[in-house]
Amino acid sequence: MDIKKALLEEHSRNQALKIASYIGTSQERFDELMKYFFDDDWRLNQRAAYTMNFTVEKNPQLFKKHLKKAVLNLRTPKHDAVKRNTLRILENYTIPKKLLGTVVDISFEFLASPKEPIAVKYFSMGILFKEAKKEPDLFHEIKVLIDDQMPLASPGFKNKGQKILNYIDKYTDIE
Repeated sequence: MDIKKALLEEHSRNQALKIASYIGTSQERFDELMKYFFDDDWRLNQRAAYTMNFTVEKNPQLFKKHLKKAVLNLRTPKHDAVKRNTLRILENYTIPKKLLGTVVDISFEFLASPKEPIAVKYFSMGILFKEAKKEPDLFHEIKVLIDDQMPLASPGFKNKGQKILNYIDKYTDIE
């Protein structure tokens, strides 16, 4: 399969799953996909990001060698799909200590920004919550950001936000 051709052929869940299945556990094929994820063409970025998500879901070890570049790419992505899918992976990924500060900073920026799409905020909130369980000093700032956005938030944001706020209320002394 020509991965680039397949990415440009069609943008659908089925196509992304087909490409992810072709990549399987092959680091070489995944590396090729990541070449398109970091490409200058936003359409390739978008489609590679979607496929990357399905591939890493089944084979997270493939992402390890691209982790640092993917995190740094969150600062200058060509498409929101890049942010959304990278954050979705990071929410369930063990982030090395050397990248943790950067990931937390970016997640706070995304959660606080009124310009970010809901899905980007949603996954940023999940990353911050996961890390705050290990570093409880983060809970106060997370609580303030979530509380501030709840009145006008989407149902998905409200659902996840309320669960996090309930956890903070139950397990911390933050008011």
